[in-house]
Amino acid sequence: MQTKVDSEFDLAVCYRIYPRVSGNPIFGFKDKLALTQLNLETFKAAIGDLKIRMWVLLDNCPPAYAELVQAIFPGTAMDLIALNGEGNGATFARQIDILTAQQAAELVYFAEDDYLYLPRSLEPAVAFLRRHPEADFLTLPDHVDYYRQYVHRIQSGQQCIIEGSQQWRTVVATLLTFMTRRQTLVETGDVFKTYRRNNPDLAMWMALTKLRVFNPWCSVRGLGDGVYIPGSQALAWRHTWRQILFGRRRTLWAPCPTLATHMERNGLAVGVDWERVFGARAKALQEGHTGSI
Repeated sequence: MQTKVDSEFDLAVCYRIYPRVSGNPIFGFKDKLALTQLNLETFKAAIGDLKIRMWVLLDNCPPAYAELVQAIFPGTAMDLIALNGEGNGATFARQIDILTAQQAAELVYFAEDDYLYLPRSLEPAVAFLRRHPEADFLTLPDHVDYYRQYVHRIQSGQQCIIEGSQQWRTVVATLLTFMTRRQTLVETGDVFKTYRRNNPDLAMWMALTKLRVFNPWCSVRGLGDGVYIPGSQALAWRHTWRQILFGRRRTLWAPCPTLATHMERNGLAVGVDWERVFGARAKALQEGHTGSI
């Protein structure tokens, strides 16, 4: 049953922030507070003229993180939620619960603290979902994995829409930063909540998009990209077989050229010299010159 949303805002955003650096981020960040500041500054610039409502999950974060969020988003309708080290799976489940329960906006966005956004990049994403009711989910990065991993190199059944200089195409999967409609999230929340049972993001998206999940050759060929690919296909069937067999096929769309990137150095979105665009600001933050972007 659909519930009408008042649409006071263009977008409801639930952010996850954790105070430790993971992986190998671009610019060699060692201080997570500085990395988070760059992330939040670029996200603010990405909002453009959109009106947003925010919830920020601060998982085991010192007070400086709450102060940083308030300083970057003054006057923004926002709830800061302090958590006591709940971890990745639990905070993702909280995002699902918050964004399905809220009534501020029909479009919702899952945000994490390790992305970089190009200016005003959320505007074309919101516009795309508004214009295309057939689109279920949207990701802002043109992930490099779409070009280098077999599981993502699809042609059969792929859809493309060109709007101005932007091309949107359907893809197999993304990470856990994405946009959708509240009602779509209500209908698919149980699939996403299998993440707490160690079902990886690729497996959840394969179950929802139904791309590659029926193809045993993908497991064999995917071994060349590591055991994560066939492992995800197996876990998709283990955790979400009902969705695969009986659930509605969902579409996930990605832009080209890219609108954002994950900050992991080995996973940067293609087509943008991220060092040139954000390198000077990253250096200033790491040297303690906070200021503004």
